[in-house]
Amino acid sequence: MSSLPECTSSSPAVRYGTALISGVLALLLATQVPPVWALKLPLVLFYGVLIITSAWVGGLWPGLLSTVLCIVGAVYWIEPHGTLRVGHPADVVGLVLFLLIGATLSAFGESVARAVRVERASRQVAENAAAAERSAAQVREHTLAMVAHDLRDPLAVIDLNAGLITRASTAGAGVEVSRRAAVVHRTVQRMNRLLRSLLDTALIDSGGLALDLAPESPAALLAEVVETHADEAEAKHIQMRSEAPAGLPPALCDRDRILQVLTNLTVNALKFTPPGGTITLRAGVSGRFVRFSVTDTGPGIDADKLPRIFERYFGERRTQNGGLGLGLFIAKAIVEAHHGIIEVESSVGEGSSFAFTVPLLHQACATDQGLGAGSITTSANHSPAA
Repeated sequence: MSSLPECTSSSPAVRYGTALISGVLALLLATQVPPVWALKLPLVLFYGVLIITSAWVGGLWPGLLSTVLCIVGAVYWIEPHGTLRVGHPADVVGLVLFLLIGATLSAFGESVARAVRVERASRQVAENAAAAERSAAQVREHTLAMVAHDLRDPLAVIDLNAGLITRASTAGAGVEVSRRAAVVHRTVQRMNRLLRSLLDTALIDSGGLALDLAPESPAALLAEVVETHADEAEAKHIQMRSEAPAGLPPALCDRDRILQVLTNLTVNALKFTPPGGTITLRAGVSGRFVRFSVTDTGPGIDADKLPRIFERYFGERRTQNGGLGLGLFIAKAIVEAHHGIIEVESSVGEGSSFAFTVPLLHQACATDQGLGAGSITTSANHSPAA
């Protein structure tokens, strides 16, 4: 279809020239082909092709001009042959019908050509928009990567020196220096998290979120998250623990990415759980999947916000606490890349529970056998509990 001529881009000479050429062909056939009845039907059909071609290239009026010229050629087939006279009323009726059919064919040819042009233009617009979107995504990803690269080095230097100051500080005046250095260290960590969120968002938009899948122990993943945030939980007087059934089979997942999801959910829980509250990380088998959950005893989330909680930049209650509103959006993308689902249950005043699934390493092992044999609970102070 891409080779079809464009009426809107053709000059009048081309448009009407096509009609004249069609008419000349009709006249040549009429004068050169013997007037045999067996040839009349294919010749009339050929006239129709010439009329449609003229209308396709030039529009309605060139199509009508071609029709008139074809009628002139058709008159040569009316007895007496080789003249331009009509000798019988029935022939007049036939020529009028030929004219009406030619006008119809001209209108049909023009409408089809117009529809083709509109469809082609719409497809081109869509292709251009898609190309522009891809280009914008590539530029955005490249810009974010450059910004992140340029910021990581000075942040690393700041963090390194904050650690050196902390270790070098002594009693007395050094206590205040140590406190300030700790503030710098926490700020650098927060900036690194923001940079990673921006880069992950760019990867998600460009479809470049790759996974490095391997067998992983769900209980070990939970324990690592609890250990990482144990000091923060203790400072806020929040009890944090992990629970996983004994004999829980391994999951097939990207360890770093699933730790990122668990960390995002745990950091949110730490933000909104009041002192004296509890955060519980759990893992268990759910059909062919391992189901992770992070449950807190915070204020909960309003019911009208729950349907949009995983949208980009939506986290209103989170942005008020210094975030970008990207943590849950990124977590959802990572979970869906693992062919799992993420969901939330929450009641105002009763806390929230975020849960997500990742596939088991061996789906045949996804049964409840052995899950009742006992469980191991790890608290924030690393002491096992029954």
